[in-house]
Amino acid sequence: MSPKEYRIIISIILLKFMNILSLIYKYRLKRRIKNIAKYVTLRGTGHKFSLESNVEFADGSTGADIILEDHVSMYANIASQSKGKIYMGVYSKIGGGSQILSVNSVSIGAYTAIAKNVTICDNNNHPISPEFRRRMRTEPSGSDMRLWKHSVSAPIHIGENVWIGTGARICKGVTIGDNAVIAAQSVVTKDVPANAIAAGNPAKIVKTDIK
Repeated sequence: MSPKEYRIIISIILLKFMNILSLIYKYRLKRRIKNIAKYVTLRGTGHKFSLESNVEFADGSTGADIILEDHVSMYANIASQSKGKIYMGVYSKIGGGSQILSVNSVSIGAYTAIAKNVTICDNNNHPISPEFRRRMRTEPSGSDMRLWKHSVSAPIHIGENVWIGTGARICKGVTIGDNAVIAAQSVVTKDVPANAIAAGNPAKIVKTDIK
């Protein structure tokens, strides 16, 4: 066999292998989309998901508590406990590695773009009480003691056409106005007005009236 014939055979094998991988990916993605559609409320068509897309429920939450409007792109992990509400408006997007954790309410407006590795959490995740946290560590996995409802929570509202940069964290009780920009790696603990840019840890307003 000549070197040229050898290269042709190797190329054919690699091409077939790539085709198999593509078919496996498509099959897994189809199953993932079917599973998500089964457990959340999808309105309209044109939703986009990936293998990173994941939905979790606990303590009474159901698909009625998570609503994704038309043309939402959701590549993140979203989790609802104790009937915490999660809403994403039309054409909103959240990137891979990000997460939305709700025991109260998280609302994301239309056309909002959320980058990768962003955390949006409407609760403290753990109670402040040292004794309660100690008990959490000794309780078995899945115990009621480990649920977010035992921590302080407050609704998060993110307006329309907001841009949230990579690695940012949006904390409980925050409202972000329409058209605002949150810089990468920022930790937002207070409200951000519309048409403003916030940056830093904790995030502070660095510019207003952006156009």
